[in-house]
Amino acid sequence: MGRPVGSLNKERPFADALRIALCRRPLALRRVADQLLDKAEQGSLAHIHELIDRLDGKAAQVIDPRDVPIEELSDAELYRIIADARSRPEPSKILLIPPAKIRSDDPT
Repeated sequence: MGRPVGSLNKERPFADALRIALCRRPLALRRVADQLLDKAEQGSLAHIHELIDRLDGKAAQVIDPRDVPIEELSDAELYRIIADARSRPEPSKILLIPPAKIRSDDPT
């Protein structure tokens, strides 16, 4: 978890210390990156996710407006939800008929 939104604390002491250490040992970062790649190639999902996050950035969190209590939605949001629902085609309905039961005294 990062700093709270609006935080005025711009200092990043760990990042600064890590950059100083990397200046002294420039190949260390390459070795760490190689290990990350090796683990991802071996199929480690945690390492694969880390690699993807580092290359593409973390996926944006989708917030569904339906998760908000209806009392907190504005009129415009409510009208947009209604309009979206009306524009969607109604899902087709399938009638499922259960298989016939076979009587035990049936000669077939």
